[in-house]
Amino acid sequence: MSQRNKQPPTTWAAFDRGRASSFGSLESITEDENQRREGHSLSESLASRVPGSHRQNQDETGLRRRRSSIAMRFNSIRQMGGVNSIDNFVTSFQRAAAFHEITPVRRGSVSISNADDEEEGHAQERPRRPQLKSMLTEQMQGAEPQSQSPSDTIRPSNDENIVQPEVNEATTLLSAPANQASFSIRSRLGSEQPLGVSYGSISSRLSHSARRRASILIQQQIEASQRTRDLPDEYKDDRTERPVEIETGPDGEIIERTVGESTVPMTIFNSTNVMIGVGILALPLAVRYSGWVIGIGMLTGVAIVTEYTAKLLAKCLDTNTASTTYGDVAFLALGTLGRSLIEAIFLLELTAANVALIILFADSMNSLVPSVTVLTWKAILALGLLPLNFVPFKYLSVTSILGICCVMGIIVLVFTDGLIKPHSPGSLREIATTHAFPSDLRTIPLSLGLFLAPWGGHSVFPAIYKDMRHPQKYPRAVRTTYVSVYSLNLMMVVIGYLMFGERVRDEITANILGSKHYPRVISIIILLLIGIIPITKIPLSNRPMMDTINKKFLIDLRQMDPEARAYSEKHTPHRLARGGIAVLLNIFELGVAIGFPDFDSVMALMGSALCFSICIVLPCWFYLKIFHGSDVIKTPERILCWVLIVVSTILGIIGTICACLPKEKLGIKS
Repeated sequence: MSQRNKQPPTTWAAFDRGRASSFGSLESITEDENQRREGHSLSESLASRVPGSHRQNQDETGLRRRRSSIAMRFNSIRQMGGVNSIDNFVTSFQRAAAFHEITPVRRGSVSISNADDEEEGHAQERPRRPQLKSMLTEQMQGAEPQSQSPSDTIRPSNDENIVQPEVNEATTLLSAPANQASFSIRSRLGSEQPLGVSYGSISSRLSHSARRRASILIQQQIEASQRTRDLPDEYKDDRTERPVEIETGPDGEIIERTVGESTVPMTIFNSTNVMIGVGILALPLAVRYSGWVIGIGMLTGVAIVTEYTAKLLAKCLDTNTASTTYGDVAFLALGTLGRSLIEAIFLLELTAANVALIILFADSMNSLVPSVTVLTWKAILALGLLPLNFVPFKYLSVTSILGICCVMGIIVLVFTDGLIKPHSPGSLREIATTHAFPSDLRTIPLSLGLFLAPWGGHSVFPAIYKDMRHPQKYPRAVRTTYVSVYSLNLMMVVIGYLMFGERVRDEITANILGSKHYPRVISIIILLLIGIIPITKIPLSNRPMMDTINKKFLIDLRQMDPEARAYSEKHTPHRLARGGIAVLLNIFELGVAIGFPDFDSVMALMGSALCFSICIVLPCWFYLKIFHGSDVIKTPERILCWVLIVVSTILGIIGTICACLPKEKLGIKS
C-alpha cells in the first residue's frame, strides 16, 4: 500500500486544491505543478504592468484591478477548517438532500489513491493511478484475460513512484444463466471484516445468489461509467462518478471500496438532519399513552435496536463496490422483487411524511386563525406548493437546512414558554400531574408507533455511508448521531409531559398555540417555524416520488441518453405527463390528509407499518439472506436477528391495527 504523505502543502493554492469538493474534480494537481502555475501567473501579472499591454486584469484606464479585501476575507472564512470548511459542509449537505432518491441513476466509478485523513485539517496530494483493466472487467466485457498468477505484481506503465499491491486473490467465473455473470473471490481473510472495506470486487462471504446479483450491479456500474464519459458536460451533473479507492489490506489482500466526500462531522450533521423531524412533536403524547416507565423504556429500546440495524446495512453495502443505496441491498437479498418492495415502501413513507406535514400546518394555522377551517388550510398548502414541484433540485436542496433549524427553534420556544408560565397547565415551574404507567393498556400499541416514527432515517443511511471519506468511521458517526437525537427526543418527552400531563395533545405545539397565557410573539414565531417546515420539506420529498413514477412510465429524463433527453424535453406529451404527475401527487396527499385528519394517527401508522419494516425487519432479513451460509453471522447474532424480525412484525401489525381504529375503541377521549 502506498504511504500517505503527511507533509502539509507549502502554498495556500495547494491546500485549496488538495481536496476536491465534488467527484468531478478528484484528481489533484501536484504541488510542483501548482508552484509552476503560480509562477506563470506571477509572470503574467508582472507583464500586465508593462505599458501597452492589454490584459484582462486592466480596465480601460490601464489601471490594474484590485480584489476587494472584504471578498478575500469572506472567502478565507469560508475556507477555514480545511476539509471541514463551510464550503465543504454546504456541498456535503446539498448532496445529502438528494439521498432520498428511491431509484437513483447508477453511478460510475473511477480509481483513485488513498483518501487523506480529515482530522489532520489539511489536504493531501494524490498520485494519479494508471487505468488498468481488472480481471472482473475483462470477463464481463468479453475481453481476452491476461495471464496472471496469484503472485504476479501489477507494474505501472509510466509512473515509477506508484506502489501497486500484489494480486493474491483468484477471480473465477461461476456458472450462471445467459447474460448474467457471477464471480467468487477466494481470499485469506479472517472472520472479522471492518466496516468501510470490500475485499475484491465481490466478497466471497456472500451467498451464491447474492454474488450473482452483485455481479449484475457491477456490470451496471461499468456501463454507467462508460455512459458518463460519453455524455456532454451539461448532462454530467446528475451522473456523478463514484470514486473507488484501491489499497492493500493488513494481510496483503487487495481492498477496493467506494470513496465519498463527507467527513465524520458532515456525516453526523446530515444524519441528524434526516432524523430530526416533526415526529418529535408527538412524543409527549406517546409517553402520555404509555406512562413514564414503559415510555422511556420503549424510547431507549427503539434507539438501541435501530442503531444496530443501521450498522447492518453498512455491512451489506460493503460486500461489493457497486452497492450504494437501500434498494441495492434489497436487490442483493431478494433480486428485482426486493427492489420493487423497497420502492413501494419508500413511496408510502414519503407520502405519509408529507401528509403529516400538511395536517400539522393546517392544525397550527387553525389554532391561531380559527375563522379559516382546517380543510381550507390543507388545500392552501397542498395547492400552493405545486409550483415548487417544478423548481430545479439544486435550489430546493439549499432550503432543506431550514427544516432542522425550525425544529430546534420550536423545542427551544416550547421550553421557554414552560419557564415563563408560572402555573399549571403548561408550566415547568408548576408541573402537571403525570403517571408512571398508563391508565389504559390499550393505548400502548399506539404509543409504540409514535416512539418509532422519529427514527426513520434508514432509507437515507446507505447513501450517507457511501458518501463518507472514511467509511470505517461510520460506527462512531452513527453512535454520536443517535446519542444526539436520543437526547433531543428525551428532552421533548420530559418537557412536554411535565408541562401538560394528561392534557397534552397530538402536537405539543397545539397546546401552546391554543392557549392565551403565553406571550403572543412566541406563539407567532412558533407558527412561522411550523409554516416553514412543510414548505421546505414537501417539495424535496415529492422529487424522488416523481422520479420513480416517471421511471415507471419511461419518461424519466435521468435515464435517457442526450439525444432522447433533448427530444423528451421538447415533446409535448412527455412534458404534460411529467407535469400531470407533479400536480396529481400533491392532490393525492391532500386527499389522504382529509381522510386521515389526526396527526398522531398518521405518525403512529407511519411508525408501526413503515418504520418497523424499513428500520428493523428488512435490515435484519436482508442481512440474513445476503450472508446465508457464511461464517460472517455467528449463532447469537443470527438468533438476535430472528427475534427482532418476529417481535417487530407482531408489534408492527398490532400497532397498525390500533392506528386505524377509532380512538374511542382504544379508550382515548377526544
